Amino acid sequence: MPEVGAHDDAIDRYLDELADRLSLRARLSGSEQWRYLQEAQSHLRDSQEGLLAQGWAPEQAAQQAIDRFGAPEVIAAATASSVATALRAYLARLWPMVGLGLVVIGASGLLSVALEALLGPMFYAGDRNGTTYTPARCSDFLGFFPQADSCNVAAALHHSDELISERLMAGILGVLLLTVWLGARLVTRVTHRGGTPRVATTVPVRSQRLLDLSTSALFMIVGALGLAYTAIFTLGPALRGQDIAGVGASLSDGVVALAVGLVLAVVFLRRYRLLRARSVRHP
Repeated sequence: MPEVGAHDDAIDRYLDELADRLSLRARLSGSEQWRYLQEAQSHLRDSQEGLLAQGWAPEQAAQQAIDRFGAPEVIAAATASSVATALRAYLARLWPMVGLGLVVIGASGLLSVALEALLGPMFYAGDRNGTTYTPARCSDFLGFFPQADSCNVAAALHHSDELISERLMAGILGVLLLTVWLGARLVTRVTHRGGTPRVATTVPVRSQRLLDLSTSALFMIVGALGLAYTAIFTLGPALRGQDIAGVGASLSDGVVALAVGLVLAVVFLRRYRLLRARSVRHP
């Protein structure tokens, strides 16, 4: 039960009853129920203060805030977990992760443009040493890129255009997904202002933690694989005295994914430390 300071009014009694109802109906852990009651108390007190500012008497303001909020049995029933509710919660949590992943791919596309400009199309998307094309296929490549001085360079430019355009399109899609997600969050906040907290769509803390850290770990693994691939196909040809080709895409993917994974890991760990510190201060 959250601390309520010096208050001892209808809101306190309401929170006591809501805590009992939640214990019976809603499948929430102790920490989740505590956070829910904290949010409920915050909503109710904010609503009460707004009414007090309008000239309402304290008890009348408290009761009006409760009436707007909803009956304890209704709130507890709405908060009770269900398979559909849990699925919606996880999908809502995965949505920004997918959007972020697509944005990371788009960022890799931007880095790819820079790598191609600095190191050339052969480095970025050229074929491995020994790759050859039929005269007809070379004619196709040179038809697309007549400025190329060889079939291999024209093929590299063709591959590069495909790789970069796909990455940039993924980034644009990611931005759209994140924009929709942020818009939905804003609408939800406005809709629930002064109303019921959004605990019905909350992912359990342990699952949320696992999902967050798994996401950062996945980015770091992808980044490490990209850099390892780059190292293997850079050192091998270099030791054999051959030209280095076709490693720019893996290099850009690896650098961006690893950097984002490390940043996410730091952000998530700091967030959980803050949550743990708060729970220690408010057991």
